[in-house]
Amino acid sequence: MNTILNFMKNKKIRNWTIVAIAALIVLGFAFFSPKKSSAQADNTATVVSLEVAETIEASGSLAAQPFASLTWKSGGVVENVNVEPGDFVKDGDVLLSLQPSSTSASIVNAQSDLLKAQEDLENLLKSDTERAQAAIDLDDAQEAYDKARDWRVSLNGEIWITRITYKTIGGRQVPTEHSYRDYADPETIAEADRDLALKMSQLEDAQRAYDRLKDGPNPDDVAAAQAKVDAAQATVNSLHIIAPFDGQVLSVEHRAGDTVTNGELSVNLADLNQLYIETQVDESDVANLKLGNQAEVTLDAMPGVTLTGEVSIINPVGEIVSGLVKYKVRVDLDKIEEGTFLPLGTTANVVIKVKDEAAVLAVPITAIQNDSKGEYVWVMRNDTATRVDVIGGSIVGELVAVTGDLTEGETLQIVNESSFNAPNPFGGNK
Repeated sequence: MNTILNFMKNKKIRNWTIVAIAALIVLGFAFFSPKKSSAQADNTATVVSLEVAETIEASGSLAAQPFASLTWKSGGVVENVNVEPGDFVKDGDVLLSLQPSSTSASIVNAQSDLLKAQEDLENLLKSDTERAQAAIDLDDAQEAYDKARDWRVSLNGEIWITRITYKTIGGRQVPTEHSYRDYADPETIAEADRDLALKMSQLEDAQRAYDRLKDGPNPDDVAAAQAKVDAAQATVNSLHIIAPFDGQVLSVEHRAGDTVTNGELSVNLADLNQLYIETQVDESDVANLKLGNQAEVTLDAMPGVTLTGEVSIINPVGEIVSGLVKYKVRVDLDKIEEGTFLPLGTTANVVIKVKDEAAVLAVPITAIQNDSKGEYVWVMRNDTATRVDVIGGSIVGELVAVTGDLTEGETLQIVNESSFNAPNPFGGNK
């Protein structure tokens, strides 16, 4: 089948952006030249040259990333509403809250459980002070043990022994020291053994304490403490609607005093600085696409607004849609002017530029004929209508881009009503 029929059967919509307006003026001159009779003007046309860019058209819907529909995790009565549609919020901001007394007892108890769990975790993480003190205690215990050991070793030989005797001088008892070397008595040795054993035990305790803290708190202890905090926090959070990221509030469904249930939608939130369109492209077009291809987007809900962007994702895995193979393509939009209203979900019409401007020949749709051999036009050569086979391409207004043995400026003969039908952009033609 010829290219035009394939073009229509696949419901492919291509658009060629006209750059050289002068070419259309030449075409208009060919149609409406005062030098020709009305009969001639109605039955002839001219081959023109256009500078165009090849594009692919598709459609999708406007979306934002991230986007979240925030729901209640518990039922109760709304106490505080801290935001309105249009407000900008930060990650972690509390947007709405429930009256604690209107919720279950487990949520109320979770608030005190959270404080206790946070305190336990904080104490566990205070490892620097405890580790430093443990190091000091270990040094002190080591020093005490070394002294006790040295003393006990010295008792294995003669030691200096000091004895004190008293003399009465002038009616007073006056002490007098006498030092001599001798072996320690059994009682002194036994006392030294007991002290050495005590100092050894204290040193071992200090070593164990330091070993436990030298690398920081035990990871298992920290993980367990953190899990308790997270569990209590999750329960307490069910009292609130909390922003999961920086963004703009799109809608708020509740007011103070409303009774809500678990799972009920409360707030729609999005980051409108990161808008995108996800669309689908035919298998015959996907090979022409490249990451970074520029695109223009118009919205059905916002006539006259044109957005720009580029192709950011091309899914290489196709899927069957209405009997045709399609490939998902994502177009990330450029940042829009702050304060611009863009309704998410609206239909977005995407025009992706896949090739730069190039010169092509074009003829009026009415000049193209079709038979079993394919598409052709009648060209006036030497005052004779000569058949020239062509291959039709994209449609530009009332013109069709063609390839074939044609030259710009040649005159075409329109002998009958054209058998060419422009494809319906809404998929009506087969």
